[in-house]
Amino acid sequence: MPNALISTSKTGTVHPMVKVLLINPPQTFYDGTIGRTVYFPLGLMYLGAVVRDICEVQIFDCLTSNHESKNGKAVTYGASPEEIRKVIENQKPDVVGISVPFTSQYRNAENVALIAKEVNPKIIAVFGGPDPAVRFQSILENSYCDYCVIGEGEETFREFIQNLSKGLPLEKIKGLAYRRNGDVFYEPRPFNSNLDSLPFPAFDLVDMDRYLKDEDLYRNRSKVYRRSMSVITSRGCPYSCVFCSIRLHMGQKYRAHSPEYVMKLLKLLIDKYGITSFHFEDDNVSFDKKRFEAILDSIIKENLNIKWDTPNGVRIDSLNREILEKMKQSGCVQVTLAIESGNQRVLDSVIKKKTKLPYILEIVKYCSELKIPANAFYVIGFPGETLGEMKDTTDLAVQLYRDYDLHPHLMVATPLYGTELYDICVRDHLLKGNPTFEELSIATQITGTPMIATADFSQEDIHRVIGEFTAELTKAQGRKLLKQPKTLLKHPRAALRLLRKSV
Repeated sequence: MPNALISTSKTGTVHPMVKVLLINPPQTFYDGTIGRTVYFPLGLMYLGAVVRDICEVQIFDCLTSNHESKNGKAVTYGASPEEIRKVIENQKPDVVGISVPFTSQYRNAENVALIAKEVNPKIIAVFGGPDPAVRFQSILENSYCDYCVIGEGEETFREFIQNLSKGLPLEKIKGLAYRRNGDVFYEPRPFNSNLDSLPFPAFDLVDMDRYLKDEDLYRNRSKVYRRSMSVITSRGCPYSCVFCSIRLHMGQKYRAHSPEYVMKLLKLLIDKYGITSFHFEDDNVSFDKKRFEAILDSIIKENLNIKWDTPNGVRIDSLNREILEKMKQSGCVQVTLAIESGNQRVLDSVIKKKTKLPYILEIVKYCSELKIPANAFYVIGFPGETLGEMKDTTDLAVQLYRDYDLHPHLMVATPLYGTELYDICVRDHLLKGNPTFEELSIATQITGTPMIATADFSQEDIHRVIGEFTAELTKAQGRKLLKQPKTLLKHPRAALRLLRKSV
């Protein structure tokens, strides 16, 4: 099997050279969840960019390995434990920075840290990412984790490496959590209000060509996944949806790169690497309408000739017809709309999203008229929601698919650690069992396994609603297929299977 990707950058410094190995761990998927997906480790690439002048930094992306191992219904993709051990032994890092993007993938980060400590107990293990941002207290109970970087990592990690190089204390660094004498200490660091001060991700620290040639690059994230790349042009979320954990990691204050910064980044990726397909992974890319329109205007004016989408979803009340027209003209090939619910009370009082259904329908209609392919996120199974209100959501999802070809992604409300939804479920004893990492992984997928039951609904009720929705959607898909003879001829076996299910 090919070795996982590892690239090196060395620069001189007046202080003793600290060796840093940034690691993107393997990922495990269970029965009912998505398979292998490769993606550029942007978080680690940003970290590499901000510390490269004060240390020797390397990025080891376990996911670029073709290795996979099976354990019952679980499949782990990425470098094997033996390969991880070999890389750490050969590179001899002083510090390993381990990315933990999801709570459901925590065990893989844990395994990497344990291997590092076995290779050399003196290696300093630093965890970072969305999961440590909310669970650092429990993570630091383990001897294999020395520090957790909370929230944005660039400024905190740079100060950490600077102090380590100079032999200065690490304990007073804002944004760094640590344990001393059984107690956990942490002082928050203010979020970076000037994102343009950040360098571009360290593209040269990874083998760009290897990623771009990988058939699984963003495979489960986008319809334009080949030779594509994610970009993040803003951070933070000013809204208060009960199920969302974004603001716990990136803050509630919205901050953004300037249109000029974004254009320079896009042009670099186009000119140097030949990338012309992009995924805007912002949680609120269109929140600042003026800024977003300026980016779209520049893409159009400078004729970048790119394709792009929004796989993380877009808040619908940040869109209007004029913006959608510019999105289409600038190369948008798919927009994902965060509808969430088909019931206004649920949107307002349960989810606390407070978008308005009439405006949602208006935007969906505009997307159809402008021929912008669109997906939509829907979520059911919230405490305080009734079965009838869930049916409102699934009925709307099928209706918008029939009328406007809006492809639905129905998900079950999952109480992620640190969210208001989690607090409600714990307070009211609504969680069924103690969620394991495996259960979290399955629950967060499309039509995932329910973890919540209330006086209004059981887990079996949720399964029934999902089953009825799936049956109705399959019928609608079959009817659409009959009107598309070209698709029938191009994929006859798949078409026949769908038609049989829709009868």
